[in-house]
Amino acid sequence: MVKEIDVTEQLDADKPTNEVVEANVESSAKNSTENNVEAKKESPKPKKPLSLLAVLALILVSLAFLAIAGLSWKGFGFIQQLSAIELQLQKSEQAKSTVNKDLQRLQQKMLVQTKLQQHTSQRLAQLPGADSDDWLIAEAEYLLRLANQRLNLEKDWQGSLAILVVADGILAETKNPQLDHVRSLLANEIVTLRAVPAVDITGAVSRIQAVQDQVFKLEWVPRTLPKLVPEVETSDEKVELNPWQKFLAKAWKGLGSIVRIRDNDKALPAPLTPDQHYYLQQNMQLMLEQAQVALVRQQAELYRHSINRTQVWLTQFVRTETAQAQALKETLAELAKWQIAPVLPDISGSLIELRRYSSAQNQPPVNNSAK
Repeated sequence: MVKEIDVTEQLDADKPTNEVVEANVESSAKNSTENNVEAKKESPKPKKPLSLLAVLALILVSLAFLAIAGLSWKGFGFIQQLSAIELQLQKSEQAKSTVNKDLQRLQQKMLVQTKLQQHTSQRLAQLPGADSDDWLIAEAEYLLRLANQRLNLEKDWQGSLAILVVADGILAETKNPQLDHVRSLLANEIVTLRAVPAVDITGAVSRIQAVQDQVFKLEWVPRTLPKLVPEVETSDEKVELNPWQKFLAKAWKGLGSIVRIRDNDKALPAPLTPDQHYYLQQNMQLMLEQAQVALVRQQAELYRHSINRTQVWLTQFVRTETAQAQALKETLAELAKWQIAPVLPDISGSLIELRRYSSAQNQPPVNNSAK
């Protein structure tokens, strides 16, 4: 563009020279022929602007060709860019179509999964026990069954009471008015269990352990028979014996020093050997241990049997005239009178009623419509 501006400026500068040449030609024609010769000589001068114009035209044409070549080169590059962009657009469209296909597949899978979920939800809703209240009722039924087992098998009325309180709280969460009758029965059972008299198990166990500690300090029956003091018969009247009777008396007295015959109205206790002494102590210890276990488990018959058996051994094989033996006998007699197994109430009413309600809810409805 800069070169084009320079050419035009040169053309404008050459215009006054052309006008001067024309004026000289006209003046030379009017004046003289000499001037015509000179004008003829000077006539080749207008060829100069024609050559300049040709050069300028050539320059302009070359510039135009250069401009066209540059534009064509730029256009070729632009075309290549356009083709590259078109390829990218095609690739993006292909990727877009692939993504759309994948999206459609995912949507179809989601539809299938949604249908399966709805079908599963319907099946679960048709199953018995699918409701949240059914789970709570099943949990309460399990707790009631556990409370009955603790009370009937282990005699643990305190543990059963705690379980019944928890079961009542679970039934309260259901907020089902149809379970009010079950809860009323459960409330009566809780009050009845709280009225059971408490047993001082800790105190009884402590006393039995104190008796066990005193067993090794008892004085047992002697291991030899007690010596008998011979009775001397006294008679006021003196009997005269003949020689034969005196001989028999002396013989009997000599035989009596070798053989002794005793007459006892009551059976004498047999002396204990060291092994029997040891085993008797161990048996008494084991019997008292058994009494403790029966006390904790509230097994009244086994508890009384253990205490009575210990009392019998204490009477037979221990010297009861000592103060220590008398104290042990009094303690065992007191422990034998303890009521370790109070009468426990029946708490199965609420469990039976809850099972009846559950079985009624799980039964399928009967269709009474006329055919």
